[in-house]
Amino acid sequence: MIEELVEFFEGNGFIELDQLDFNYLDTVYASSEQIYGLVQFETEEELRENWEKAADELAVKLQSRLIKELHMLKWDIYLMVICTQNQIDTSYRKLIENDRRYFRKIVITKKDDPYISKVPFVLDLTSNKELLIFNDNEFFEELRECLKKSTLSKLPQEFFNPKLSGDQLIDFFNSIKKDDIN
Repeated sequence: MIEELVEFFEGNGFIELDQLDFNYLDTVYASSEQIYGLVQFETEEELRENWEKAADELAVKLQSRLIKELHMLKWDIYLMVICTQNQIDTSYRKLIENDRRYFRKIVITKKDDPYISKVPFVLDLTSNKELLIFNDNEFFEELRECLKKSTLSKLPQEFFNPKLSGDQLIDFFNSIKKDDIN
């Protein structure tokens, strides 16, 4: 699991901060915009015993030492807490992820494959439709609710069809007379 994340970070211009010795963290990757600490546990019990130690270590050995232009990175640090079990207790996972001391924590289990989708800045919306929060149908429903009744009466029902292409929408707007818009 951690190997996939390491491969991702190394393949996307992140630098491994291997000059620091860590007791609990497995590795830390940094770019000019973000820092990721990675720690992997085999069991939920091991995770429960050590995730806070890993967070403290990242805060003390790295976050507290950011100076000058790197100081602003203190707001862009993430601890990726990885457990090789299929899943862990949901309430405990929420407890970790809702803990905002120092930086954000992200829990990853085997069930979360593809793991890379849990990295905050990675959005692969084309391969996983479930990630879409606001799809075309929802957009048109929101638009319909925002428009005045007088405006809605001037628009044909097919206008709210999410299957219309951009060219079809342009043609539709070009066909409306200026007087009909007001």
